[in-house]
Amino acid sequence: MRGQAVLAAMLIIVPAPLLAQARKPAKPATPIQQVVPPKTVYWLTASTTSGFGLGGKAPSAGDMMKLAMGGSSAPAKGLELDLGSKLPPSGPPEASHAIPPGMNMGAVLPLKTPKRDKPVATKDEPEREEKPDYERPKGKLMLFWGCGETARQGQPIVIDFAKLAAGQVPPNLFAGERVRIARGPTETSWPSYGHWPNDDRKARQSVPADASLLGAHKITGNYTPAIDFTLAQDWLAGLDLKQTKSASGSLGLGWNSVPAATAYFAQMFGGAQASEGEGGTIVFWSSSELQTFISGLSDYIAPSEVARLVGKKQLLPPTQTSCTIPKEAMAATQGGLISLVAHGPEANFVYPPRPSDPRTPWVQEWAVKARFVSRTGAVAGMDMPAGRGSAAAGKTGKPKCQPSAGSSVGEALAGSVGGAIGGLFGKKKKSVDCE
Repeated sequence: MRGQAVLAAMLIIVPAPLLAQARKPAKPATPIQQVVPPKTVYWLTASTTSGFGLGGKAPSAGDMMKLAMGGSSAPAKGLELDLGSKLPPSGPPEASHAIPPGMNMGAVLPLKTPKRDKPVATKDEPEREEKPDYERPKGKLMLFWGCGETARQGQPIVIDFAKLAAGQVPPNLFAGERVRIARGPTETSWPSYGHWPNDDRKARQSVPADASLLGAHKITGNYTPAIDFTLAQDWLAGLDLKQTKSASGSLGLGWNSVPAATAYFAQMFGGAQASEGEGGTIVFWSSSELQTFISGLSDYIAPSEVARLVGKKQLLPPTQTSCTIPKEAMAATQGGLISLVAHGPEANFVYPPRPSDPRTPWVQEWAVKARFVSRTGAVAGMDMPAGRGSAAAGKTGKPKCQPSAGSSVGEALAGSVGGAIGGLFGKKKKSVDCE
């Protein structure tokens, strides 16, 4: 009787809905859909370049002279096509990209497979080349970051190249650089591969200024399924960079708003020539609010990663169209090159579409990624160093010995930009008849 009384009391105290919920069986967990990656991928990279461009190549002498005289090159359109597949070709590899008429480049672009050289087996051991004698690099790197009239507290970070060459890497040199970059198909990463532009005679053409990517695209070949997609995004507009010198010595940067841009990033490589017996100085500045140095912030970055980096203030938001290089950074350099990138959107296509039922595996046949970027570059302050490259004669009639403008370490650190401003370190030893 007592047990029945306790049970009756519980029924009175516990609400009926809770009792009913307790009696309901647990819902089965939602199954995780199996995703099988595609055996064929296709990447379309569309770039817009103006000014120096700095899109992976050093400016030409003509570009430098044009900018020094106040001119700027009209935006140029670039296109790279990469097809990677795990499917073996049925015969000699062949593939092509049928393009929309608005591209004004014919009906198709041939995707050529590079010839893979077979290693030549020789019994004789190859002669060993004598390693050139290099001086230990001298000089320093001054590291700045952030937009503003004045450099932030704790800047610049100064790095001694002699110590760096000896293996003494400063702590947290790359502290702020956590950039996720996706890489497209290459000859070494996929069994079957084709690309454009290439050395095929039909491919020896540049992209016309009036070309448009809008419309239907189709890829066919003997190592790829038929791939078709339609682009609604065209090349990004060109960047027009303006510079304003302030009385304090800082340099203001301003640019046009690029439609569809997802973020901006600016950086400057500068340098000061070495005095006799000493190394020179390389100056690096970026618009990131976090310390950064030779990062992937100017590379192609997916919109989701761009949004994360904008949130961390490593990239400038798409609403910002100005930034100031601090006066301390400008005072430290005798000349430099500025590069500016507008990150763009992506268009992604996958076939077949994803099944709505998560219990059905998504076996992807092919995937396409189209990505867009706009870049520009300029001489810092638009001033060209005068007299560089000429050697005045000394009293003996021999040219005067001038500070070295070597290439190895400078180009390794600054890539094409370092080579353009003269690289300042790591010159190969050689005898020079000068005074």
